[in-house]
Amino acid sequence: MKQYSQQQLKLISDTLQQGQRAMQLGLFSQAEKHFLEVLKKGPNIIEAQNALAFAYAASKQYAKATVQFKVVLKANPNHAHTHHNLANSLYEQQHYDEAIKHYQSALKLDPKLVDTHINCGIAYRVLKNYEAAIACLQQALNLDKKNARAFHVLGVTYAEVEDYNRALDCLESATGLAPKQAEYRLCFANILEKASLDYEAELQYHLTCESDPNYLDGFALYGAYLLKSHYHDEALECFKRAEQLSPQNLGIFHRLGQTYLGMGNTEAAVERFNAVLQKDPDRLSALSCLGQAYQEAGKLDAAIDTANRIIALDGNQPKGYTLLSSIKKSTTNDGLAESLLKCLNQENLDEQSKINANFALGKIYDDQKNYAAAFKHFAISNALKNETLAYDKLVYDKEEDKAKFSKLIEFFNASFFDQHRHLGTESKLSVVIVGMPRSGITLTEQIISSHPDVIGAGEVAFWDDAPDSLPIRLGTMTKYPECLQEMLPVQAKNIAMMYECILRKIAGPDTHSRHITDKMPHNFLNVGLIALLFPNVKIIHTIRDPIDTCLSIFFQNFGDGHPYAFDLSNLGLHYQQYQRIMRHWHEVLPGRIMDINYENTIADPEFWSRKLIAHIGLEWDDACLAPHKLERSVKTASHWQVRQPIYKTSVQRWKNYEAFLEPLIQTLKS
Repeated sequence: MKQYSQQQLKLISDTLQQGQRAMQLGLFSQAEKHFLEVLKKGPNIIEAQNALAFAYAASKQYAKATVQFKVVLKANPNHAHTHHNLANSLYEQQHYDEAIKHYQSALKLDPKLVDTHINCGIAYRVLKNYEAAIACLQQALNLDKKNARAFHVLGVTYAEVEDYNRALDCLESATGLAPKQAEYRLCFANILEKASLDYEAELQYHLTCESDPNYLDGFALYGAYLLKSHYHDEALECFKRAEQLSPQNLGIFHRLGQTYLGMGNTEAAVERFNAVLQKDPDRLSALSCLGQAYQEAGKLDAAIDTANRIIALDGNQPKGYTLLSSIKKSTTNDGLAESLLKCLNQENLDEQSKINANFALGKIYDDQKNYAAAFKHFAISNALKNETLAYDKLVYDKEEDKAKFSKLIEFFNASFFDQHRHLGTESKLSVVIVGMPRSGITLTEQIISSHPDVIGAGEVAFWDDAPDSLPIRLGTMTKYPECLQEMLPVQAKNIAMMYECILRKIAGPDTHSRHITDKMPHNFLNVGLIALLFPNVKIIHTIRDPIDTCLSIFFQNFGDGHPYAFDLSNLGLHYQQYQRIMRHWHEVLPGRIMDINYENTIADPEFWSRKLIAHIGLEWDDACLAPHKLERSVKTASHWQVRQPIYKTSVQRWKNYEAFLEPLIQTLKS
């Protein structure tokens, strides 16, 4: 071993201390220079080798850190902490298997290293070896029963395997042990949202931002949650705070525009999207939203100009043309169809673009009354949708669908309602509108919410989450709907309160309407639960010609939540199940549900509008005869139609396509 003079030792010691001070100050490049200088004088000084490895790791030079930690480890192969530190650097380079090997080596040398157990669990989780990950994290908690980080990571791991009961228990423990750790609470909120516990998620999002008013991610994610939930006033506050924290953040500008758009403030939305485009003129997402804002404001020329800007940026992609097709009726000489067909010939066009383009072509040819060509492209887009569903294992299963309806019919019988009458509340706030999509639900909601004592909340995603959320809220492993047998009155009251709180939030803080409508179509599945908790709430069921309804669904670019929608036979089968459950609700809830026929409403709007308002228990108001004049944002697939007076062109529309509808017609007849 090399011998050093006293002067050399002092110089080495001073240089080493200078490097350590630089590390403490976060001056990692200076620290690196000092440690390298020491190693020039003494290449075998292990303390300098180790310090240099830490300097590399701190400055995210993980490859260099790995080399250095291996040098240190070679000198002392039985040093547990060096194995741990080397594993951390390997993990950062995504060398997960090798990282786990060194975490395990560290634990063999010292089984009480809590952070090593946690980090090893994280590496296993990344590799989706959840059993091993959970074992590591539970061992960490065996060693330290109050380790917030271990609870947090274990909660995230359970959430990834969709064991939400255990996940939420762990995440609640993490936030309780570390209440000032905003990222833990933000994660808790996010997992609550994934578990369909939206009411509870909102509380945790709120507490996250309250605990750290300067936490940009907290306000951005809380705002996104509020926007998704249609709580536009609160979303606006969140994004404005995020804007204060990050004044040049174009993503926040964009979110503000979307929020104003959701509020129906199209002028402010246009201003925000234009602010984004001033800094990034080629931002397609902002241009698309700008076009939508102009469209919803009825400024169709400006919307068309915006679509043309998108086309000018990239005329080989369908986005601009699909926007144009949604803004206006197509004519045979406008070139829209030809442009989209040219786009479809592009190589490497992604599946979603192909789907969107074919749906747009279907609409264009329908406008042009070229029904054969229209149906051809609607059929192509639906076939592509089915392929994507099959890839994601979300394809429609008729036996599974039938079993779901049968289970609800069997459970929600007259005896059940009689035995559980004590669970209901007295409230009459909501007006629940149900029916198949495209069956006149939007028109019905527009008529009702035109009344000065009613406000429309649109489609409220509360009851759809019941199968996932209710067992967790009731603290049971029993699945829905059987878990309702265990529901206590206080729990029923709390769930009813959550729903009405959500309605009022969507309606706005200054709203004092007697009624708020909820027009989520597939709540026809949830009529039993709604009727149980709200025996005085009015339920309205919209009915339209079955073939027109199914065809309109087939022509609409629905999301994955409607797996039945992309095949004519499947549509007919699902429609039969819908009819079956609605017959059941009428039998077990006599007089609770008002049926309203779309075609009848179109033929005699005043008569049926008066019946609707009387059913709700309100005095008549002539505003209900002009729902198209209601000052609000239009959230529907047919923007321009809702802006028009009640029209009759969609009645018996299926006759134009009769030659192509044999699978649907035969299924509906069976």
